Amino acid sequence: MAVMKTMLLSSMLVVSVQVQAYGWSGPEPFRLERLDGRSFMLNEESFLHRSSFQAMPVVRMQDTWADDGWYGTAGSTRSREFYVQSHLQKRVQFDVPMFVGVRFRRDEDLDGRFDRTLFGSGYASADGRLELGVWGDVQGSKEQIDLQVEGVWRPRANQWLRATVISPDAMYNSKTYDSSFYQRKPLTLHLAAGTSFAAGQQLYGFTNLNRQMEYHQPELEQQWTDKQYSAGIGWLLPVSANWQIGLQSQGLYGLRQQLQGDALVLQLRRQFSDTSLELQSRQSQRIDYWGGVRYLTLREQDQTQLTQLQMLEQRDEWMLYGGFAWNWRDWIRLKPALMLSYADIKGQRPDDDEPLDFSGIMAKLVPMVEFLLHQQSGAVIRVNPTIELHNLSFGGGNVQVHIPF
Repeated sequence: MAVMKTMLLSSMLVVSVQVQAYGWSGPEPFRLERLDGRSFMLNEESFLHRSSFQAMPVVRMQDTWADDGWYGTAGSTRSREFYVQSHLQKRVQFDVPMFVGVRFRRDEDLDGRFDRTLFGSGYASADGRLELGVWGDVQGSKEQIDLQVEGVWRPRANQWLRATVISPDAMYNSKTYDSSFYQRKPLTLHLAAGTSFAAGQQLYGFTNLNRQMEYHQPELEQQWTDKQYSAGIGWLLPVSANWQIGLQSQGLYGLRQQLQGDALVLQLRRQFSDTSLELQSRQSQRIDYWGGVRYLTLREQDQTQLTQLQMLEQRDEWMLYGGFAWNWRDWIRLKPALMLSYADIKGQRPDDDEPLDFSGIMAKLVPMVEFLLHQQSGAVIRVNPTIELHNLSFGGGNVQVHIPF
């Protein structure tokens, strides 16, 4: 039966590496609206909520964001906010070595929420091992069109190399209605790869480079610069016939500046890291187990003309988690998990009436239920009504879909 494998239980150490947020979801090109900053606030529970809304175990080699299907999560993080992560892709292979496709993504990162809708076409070999395509995020406003060139090589099963070059706002300088322009255009380079070895080891990773761009607004006498670099690596190592250890780490470094004439008006420096170390049951059984430790850190600093270096956000969070997956019925899998978090957080922005200052323990019960919708494809839907144990209240419900086409 093509039931999706899952796992859990145990605790352990963590290795901290400074690499990127949300990077496993595909390329993260520069967006001009990032200069406006986040439209939502991060509170003490934000990352715990998001962690409890993701499929477990955390450490797993996959290239899902580039596969045909619908994959995503939607859940409540606050009374007025949803966390939404959705990817939908469909490609059509013709009788000749050519494909056309559409790819939609709705997600969030540390700069805010965003949508991308790509239409693409290109060459695809008959055996599916090589693909070369041109994609575009086509919008009514030509100045906002992104151009994306992508190449994929799959030499064998469970092995891939994907290279992407993106030119955000490719026609901006010639199509904008005002006097704003890029003196140095943004450019994104993304590389992702994964491979499996005969002994059962799996190694995968990515890197995403947004080179420094320079954006001028003559009417406001303002100039902006922005750059961001990120990477991630994952490793699964079998330690016995029934168990394996997984390590996954990602992080980001970014620097953004706003100048008025020659004076520095704003400087935002960001560092983020997220690392998980897990023990997972390796073989698909009636009951699978997994568990581990996750550590994340976020540093955001702001500097203006009026203030010295000011900490906007300082967050350190350790999460201990564990659970199991039980095949209760042929089409129903129970996947309860428990998450325990210790967070040390300080945050303040100019418009904050109550600066964020929290240090303490939080816990969530995650009684997820997974329904098998289609045995052949492995399509599932997961219903996940979480419970906050530290204040005995509803912790936000969410629904996850994994539907390959």
